[in-house]
Amino acid sequence: MRRLFLYGSMTCLLQPSMAAEPDTAFNNQFRRDIGGWIAADATFSIALPDGRTLWLFGDTFLGEVNPDSSIQSGARMIRNSAVIQEGDQLRTLHGGTSSDPADFIPTLHPDSTWYWPEHGLVEDDTLRIFVAKFREADRGTPGFNFEHAGNDMALFSYPSLEFLHAGPVRAHAVNQVLYGDRVLVDTVHTYIYGRKSDPEHNIPYPHVARALNGTVKDQAWEFYDGSGWSPDPSLSVRIHSFQVSQQYSVSTYRGKYILLTQDIWLSPKIFSFTAPAPTGPWSNKRLLYTTPETADETFTYNAYVHPQFDRDGEMLVSYNVNGDFWSIFDNVELYRPRFIRIPYMNLDYAFWPNSAEGQPGQEGSPEPEDHSLSAFPNPLTDHVTLRFGIHQAGTVAVEITDIRGIKRIETQIICSTPGARMVEMDMKELSPGIYFCRVRSAGGLQVLPLLKTCFR
Repeated sequence: MRRLFLYGSMTCLLQPSMAAEPDTAFNNQFRRDIGGWIAADATFSIALPDGRTLWLFGDTFLGEVNPDSSIQSGARMIRNSAVIQEGDQLRTLHGGTSSDPADFIPTLHPDSTWYWPEHGLVEDDTLRIFVAKFREADRGTPGFNFEHAGNDMALFSYPSLEFLHAGPVRAHAVNQVLYGDRVLVDTVHTYIYGRKSDPEHNIPYPHVARALNGTVKDQAWEFYDGSGWSPDPSLSVRIHSFQVSQQYSVSTYRGKYILLTQDIWLSPKIFSFTAPAPTGPWSNKRLLYTTPETADETFTYNAYVHPQFDRDGEMLVSYNVNGDFWSIFDNVELYRPRFIRIPYMNLDYAFWPNSAEGQPGQEGSPEPEDHSLSAFPNPLTDHVTLRFGIHQAGTVAVEITDIRGIKRIETQIICSTPGARMVEMDMKELSPGIYFCRVRSAGGLQVLPLLKTCFR
């Protein structure tokens, strides 16, 4: 059973939160024999048109694992790999042979350069995967002696997934935005999200380009310039002032856009923002999860959403675990992704079941334009004013229930004419916590969460 928490401080409103929890099924499926893959990072996924999912990984260990989680001798490491999932069946994909494996996405010079995958999509009979190109560089930090060398698109035949060739993302040479964090196909346009680092502090911020659906391959993109869309890639500007990790995601839910990122500098904190449009403005910053693995030399990074696996109002999120390289051979769990379930209701009040659009209790006039149920203030202390509309005369029942569904307050209103109504409810006798207001009329039932706090 999920646990429900309230968290907050004296300086901010309390936020409702159903606890995020590990997804045991997903964690287990990457801990069984799937044809060679035993550990990796990155953990992108592309939902293919035929219902399969292609998982994409960065540096990958191939081999076998002992019962004590140590890696058997003879394991090999490649720079990128893939796992194809069909139902609950998973199979490892890589180049070369099982005895002499090579990268799933090869470069022309594999001895000195390599690709780490990003997101992608299928257009016509071709799978296009955005990739970041890297080369070795002496930076004086073990495990981080590499530097960025380009931004390409790798092409594969579809549905056979055979490598064809790779070529540059032309806009990257102009604006230095690394494209491919997320490729979001919307109703008319496909949005290609990327990141560009502040040259002074090396802090990445999100950018976005767009193309008409089905035309990403042409690279005749438009770029968000702060007020609209321009064909000039040099005019691209950041879409958010909050820094993003080297892997972040943008997805949609109930008509809103969700940006999810792990905080930078290997922070254990996973945040989300929501927006009404693919470019923002981004608000509702939420701390969704703090990874428990972070300790000593172990760190986590690059959380990512996999919307094709939404379930029961919850999103599937992965994050990567890493640490001392040689310790991984003794414990492969130090380099395996983790999967968690996060309820969408933790991200935005608009995602609460049957809630009115947006966060209730915003400052300003609480009058609902469409006569939907609203509450002011919310969060509340002793009293709350409910506003709603009815479309025909009759009796309206107003109830306040707790999270177990137990009725705590009820009243009835006789309405002789349709229109807007306002009711003030006395909540002094109720303990701080989460409640639900239910307004039932001939037109149906409206439900809105109420948060009672002890703060004034």
